[in-house]
Amino acid sequence: MNNTVPSASVSPVTRRTFLRTGAVVTTAIAALSPIARAQTNLNSKLRLYQIGVGGMGGADRGALKSHPQVEWAGFSDVDQRELDKMKKDFPKAWTVKDYREVFVQHIGDFDGVLVATPDFHHAPMMLTALQHKKHLYGQKPLVHQLDELRLMRDALKARPGSVTQMGNQRACNTGRMQAVEILLKNQLGKPVEAYVWTGSVSRGTYFGDPWSDYTPAKPVPDYLDWNLWRGPLTKELPYSEDLAPRRWRSCWETGGGQLADWGCHLLDLLFFAYDLPSPEAVLTHTPKPSNTSHTSHNQSTITFAGGGKFAREKFVVHYNDDALQPSFAALNLPPVKVGANHTMVVCTEGTLLLEANGKITIFRQGKAVDNEPLPTVEPRNHWKDWADNCLGAKKPLWTPLTIGWRITEPALLAVKATRYPGQELRWDAANFRFSNHEQANKEILARTYREGFAPPVVA
Repeated sequence: MNNTVPSASVSPVTRRTFLRTGAVVTTAIAALSPIARAQTNLNSKLRLYQIGVGGMGGADRGALKSHPQVEWAGFSDVDQRELDKMKKDFPKAWTVKDYREVFVQHIGDFDGVLVATPDFHHAPMMLTALQHKKHLYGQKPLVHQLDELRLMRDALKARPGSVTQMGNQRACNTGRMQAVEILLKNQLGKPVEAYVWTGSVSRGTYFGDPWSDYTPAKPVPDYLDWNLWRGPLTKELPYSEDLAPRRWRSCWETGGGQLADWGCHLLDLLFFAYDLPSPEAVLTHTPKPSNTSHTSHNQSTITFAGGGKFAREKFVVHYNDDALQPSFAALNLPPVKVGANHTMVVCTEGTLLLEANGKITIFRQGKAVDNEPLPTVEPRNHWKDWADNCLGAKKPLWTPLTIGWRITEPALLAVKATRYPGQELRWDAANFRFSNHEQANKEILARTYREGFAPPVVA
C-alpha cells in the first residue's frame, strides 16, 4: 500500500507555516481514505512511519519484522544515534528528526504511524497522524493530560477509517485472554470489586526518586536535539540523565509515574470483561502531594457505576502502586506470596488473581483451586493483527483506541489526584471536568502547549 503522490502536490502548506501553527490542511490525501486504500491494495505493502525508534520503538519494530507486507518508509527521533542505526538497518527509508516536517515533506509516503515516545508527546503526535487519516499504533498510556482524552475521543469519531491499536501488548497473552472470558461469562459470579497494584517508584532504569526536584543541568550531548525533546513543554527543563533517555516517567511534566505506566496493562482486563463506563470519582491517598516528580505509596479508590451485571450499586477499583496489596485474610483468601503488577477481581462465587504476564490463580470458598476450567481462546498477535487490519483484514483487535482512551482515563485520574491527596474528586465524564473542584479543573485537566507543538483538533 504505497502512495506515490508527490509531497508537493499533497500539501501546499510551507514548512515554516506548519512549524509555527502545528496544523496542516491537506487536500489530495483526503481523496482516498485508509479503508478505500486497503480495499484496493489488499496484496500490496503497508508502509509505516515510526516516531521514537529506541526502547519500545525497537520492540514494536521487532514484532513486525517478519510481516511480509510491512515496509518501513521512514523514522523520526531526537537522538541522532538512533537515526544513524535506522539508516544502517533500513537504507531505503528516510530519517527526519522533527516529526512535524514529515507531515509536510513525506505525507504521501506512508500509510500508518507508530508512536513510541515519552508520554507528553503522545497526543500531539497521534492526533497529527489521525488528522491526516493515517492508521495509528500508539504506545500506552495513550495520552498525558485528561483533556487530551477528549481530543482523542473526538478524533476517533471523526476518523472511523483509521485502524488503531494501543500498545498494551500483554492483552494478547493467552492467560489474559482467558481471564477476560472467565469474567465475561460470570464463571465466578457477579463482580463485587477489584484490586490492582503496580510496583514502586524508586531509582532505577525507568524511574528516579519520588518527590525529587530536577537534578542539576548537564551539557546536552551533541547527538540529542534537546529543543525537540522538550516539544510541547513551555517550561525550560534542565537536561540530565534523570530525564533522557529513560527516567522521564518520574516527572510530572513528562510522565505519569507507576500508576500511568502500568495502568493500561492492568486495568484493561476490567474494560474488556465488563465494558466499564467512565469513572464517577477518584480519591488518592499519598503521603504528600506530587511536585516536580510523581509520588509513591499511592492508594487510589476509583468508583464506577455498578448495578445490573455488578453485585453492588457501585463497582470500586482499588488501584495502588508500591506493591500495596489488599488483605488476603479480609477477603477470605489464603496467604499467597505475590509481587507487583497484579489484577484481582472479587466476584460473588470466587476471586480471580491475574499476573501481568497472564498467570491465573482462581480462589473458591477461600481456597486456591487447580481444576478451574480455562476457556479456549484463539491466538492473537497484537502487532501483526493491527497491520493485517490496516491492509484490509477483519481480525479482532484487542485494544483499538476507542477503548484505549477509556482504559487510560482511570489511570490518569489516579495520577492527577495525587495533587490533592485525601480529597475525593467527582468526575463529570460527559464534560471532561471535575464537578466539585474548580482548582483541580484549572490545574490538572490540561496543559499549555508551546507554539507549534499543540495537538490538532481533528474534525
